[in-house]
Amino acid sequence: MQRFEDIKRDIKDLQFINQGWRANVYKGIYKGKLLAFKVAKRPEVVQAIQKEGQILKLVNKKNIGSKLFLEGEDFIAYEFIEGKHLQEVLTEKNIKELLLQLFYQARDLDLLGISKEEMQRPLKNALVDKNGKVWLIDFERSKFTKKPSNITQLLQFATNLGFIDRSQAIQLGKIYKSNMSKENFQKIISAIMER
Repeated sequence: MQRFEDIKRDIKDLQFINQGWRANVYKGIYKGKLLAFKVAKRPEVVQAIQKEGQILKLVNKKNIGSKLFLEGEDFIAYEFIEGKHLQEVLTEKNIKELLLQLFYQARDLDLLGISKEEMQRPLKNALVDKNGKVWLIDFERSKFTKKPSNITQLLQFATNLGFIDRSQAIQLGKIYKSNMSKENFQKIISAIMER
């Protein structure tokens, strides 16, 4: 398995773009594709970066997240999404459409048994491209679980935005959590559509 240092010289226009607790993120062109490279900062966080690669592989099957391109020993590389953070583009006019996209992606994550752990505050963990498509990013904190909470966390976010009444959100969340059926999910979607 390659290390980031092994391929670094083959990346054109390599630029540092962000720093997290576990990794540094770069962008550049590799084998003709504009990619983001998430590189472990320390040996003890390599496993977390590799786990994120495994999660990306799974969620990509549902058209969620940036497409994983390469897994290395101490890094992952995925397609670079040209977009703005959700918090930069969220308006009264587009809130319903963007929320609906988030809810459908959260539902797929729930069905996959993956808890993203950041759906109650997706403002910085979701990008919106020029076509208005929402891309969930940064699956670093995600985990596999029998009781995922993406939908219930997103209901909390919708409540904080004042988009849905708190008591209604709690009630819908409890019903959904007790039975993650398609019917109970549709009740949540209906509540969002009604606003």
